[in-house]
Amino acid sequence: MPRFFYGNFDFEHQLASEAYGTAMGAASSLTTSLASCWLGLVEDDDQIYLPAAIPREFTAELQTSGFPRVHFTSDWPAPDTARSLTFTPWGWSAAMSQLAQSKGFSVETPNLTAVRTVNARAFSFQLETEWGLALPGSQQVGNLESLERALKALPDSADSAWVLKANFSMSARERMCGRGKQLTEPVRGWAAKRLAQGQPLLLEPWVERISEAGLQFQIPVRGEPTFVGLAVLLNDARGQYRGSRIHVDESTLQEWQPALEVAQRVARAVQQAGYTGPLGIDAMQYRDADGQIRFRPLQDLNARYTMGRLALGFQRFLAAGEVASWLHFPWKESYGIDFSNWLRCVASQIPAGNRLQGTSPDRIDGQCPRLASVLLIAGNQADLQTGEATLTDAHAKLNQTTG
Repeated sequence: MPRFFYGNFDFEHQLASEAYGTAMGAASSLTTSLASCWLGLVEDDDQIYLPAAIPREFTAELQTSGFPRVHFTSDWPAPDTARSLTFTPWGWSAAMSQLAQSKGFSVETPNLTAVRTVNARAFSFQLETEWGLALPGSQQVGNLESLERALKALPDSADSAWVLKANFSMSARERMCGRGKQLTEPVRGWAAKRLAQGQPLLLEPWVERISEAGLQFQIPVRGEPTFVGLAVLLNDARGQYRGSRIHVDESTLQEWQPALEVAQRVARAVQQAGYTGPLGIDAMQYRDADGQIRFRPLQDLNARYTMGRLALGFQRFLAAGEVASWLHFPWKESYGIDFSNWLRCVASQIPAGNRLQGTSPDRIDGQCPRLASVLLIAGNQADLQTGEATLTDAHAKLNQTTG
């Protein structure tokens, strides 16, 4: 049955509801600007909801490049048509269930209580604590007084860095970073607002990140969770997602084997909590205060689709022996150039044999999208990493010279 993809990319805010939900305008903007990210999963005759106009040239180029025959639509289907489509959101929430039913889709949701439970940071922190995996000094706090005590109990120096995360958060959002043993007024105000809504906060020491990977699973109603694959996460200095390296080799899988073993335990725990559907688990390698490289196998738990899961879908476009990265770049009107034209300009700078396939439109309702994406394909890992660095450096220079 064809699918109807809907990008409620503000999913965590929907779960948090009135505690610190985003405005509808922001949610609508995310649904529009990130809609093309679904291209990693689409098959022939699937539909992607994108409530805006995009250039016909974009979909024509996708067809020429061998992508499935997908339809971007700004309209909801008629009820008779809706019943013949599988409604597929980024993540299931009560709001998504109500929306799908109101549009005439036949909906089978996972247990929505379980969805909210397992997506809360309190759930993954409980697993980390029970299994002895939490970062030293990490604590869950329920009021300002316990937060102040937790800060004073953090290891290392009085000037050590830390991060305070909301119970529902994602991609370096809904968090505050600090240093030392005292709360600043901005952090205190941010924390007080969320604590007043009955939401716990999670305090963690800041650690030196070396690398990260997203471990993707599918959780069935019955039977063992299925491991879908691993994608190396490419994040910026702030920890925000900037891409995934896919089609990893056996040595990379072996490197992340300790995290994978924990992830399989996590997948079973999520299933036992009542959740079914896509699951992404982010793991991290970091350097501790003594210079030792360690794993944090349960850094984030996302019971929904993830960018890493979508990235793995692009593997089907690779020839034998090829490797790829799906890269995302913040884009601005002030750059004065469309993303596809910029790709043509920088194509000559990447290793010979590398290929670039844009996966986002140049314009959405006549405006450049705030995030542009490209699939970079190479014949080997060395050329792939050179291509990644070349594109990242070229974008940094463009940002510096044009603002």
